[in-house]
Amino acid sequence: MSVASGNSGVVAPASGNQPANVASNAAATTLPPSRSGFRWRLISSLALWAIMLAVVFWLPPTAMYIFMNVVIARAVWEFYKICEAKGLPSYKVWGVIGTVALVSGSWFVFGMRLFRSTADFAALSYDFDICILLVFALGVFIRQFPQKLNAHGIETMAVTLFGLIYVAWLANFVTRVNFVTANGRYWVMFLVVVTKFTDIGAYLIGSSLGRHKMIPRISPKKTWEGTIGGMVFAIGGSWLCYRILPELSRDGLNPLHMVVLGLLLGGAAVIGDLAESLVKREAGVKDSSTILPGHGGCLDMIDSLLFTAPLLYVYMRLVLR
Repeated sequence: MSVASGNSGVVAPASGNQPANVASNAAATTLPPSRSGFRWRLISSLALWAIMLAVVFWLPPTAMYIFMNVVIARAVWEFYKICEAKGLPSYKVWGVIGTVALVSGSWFVFGMRLFRSTADFAALSYDFDICILLVFALGVFIRQFPQKLNAHGIETMAVTLFGLIYVAWLANFVTRVNFVTANGRYWVMFLVVVTKFTDIGAYLIGSSLGRHKMIPRISPKKTWEGTIGGMVFAIGGSWLCYRILPELSRDGLNPLHMVVLGLLLGGAAVIGDLAESLVKREAGVKDSSTILPGHGGCLDMIDSLLFTAPLLYVYMRLVLR
């Protein structure tokens, strides 16, 4: 999730008919856009954290299932709208249907553990994903058949398929993290905390100490100092979870893994942020939508998680277990 971007305000010069002191007084009493943006970002962040804590720890599992479907489906829709701003059409409704099928399929497969304790549910979930992706790809081609002429047929199919893979498939690894161990919900919280600490550290250090631009063509405000600060904050978030969530230690998290995961997830969060920035920059779009004040859209909220969730899942499967 990118938190380093802010709206830049432009104060119009005073006209010849307006006294200069009136114009300066008006400008002085106007709340700076950066402060206003940070205030909304803080309010919406606190609200999102409250929702996240409730969904993960206090509400029944059905709440997390619904929450993930809504957020990921909305993020996929926003990705397609960004591509439309670039002149690239897509089958948005079909993409949302494929998203809900992917998320629901994972929950259904892992939920079968209540009835069958001997199956390899990780492998079974991959098989189900392949089935969903196959049906989705076939549907994209079949959707083309009845059209007499579509000058953008290849672009439409490619964007629709890419949206499902880039957003829905990668985001669905949060589901896998949730079910990979009996303490999965604590690992989901670990994932979110480390990822968001990276964004917070990058914003705070980058806005105060940032001098050297990282990739100005993609993200003009992102600096190397902010990136390093984000990595340090990621380790700090990893340490915080290690200290207050003893369930993680029962799954093999020790101080070494704590630091390694902080570095890996911090780096993946930066790449995830840059990846979405690249897409938006190509389309000439600032935010994926305006549904979340101070943040943008759902895709802006989960962009970093698209890379940190798969990385954490792989680490848990191959290193911790």
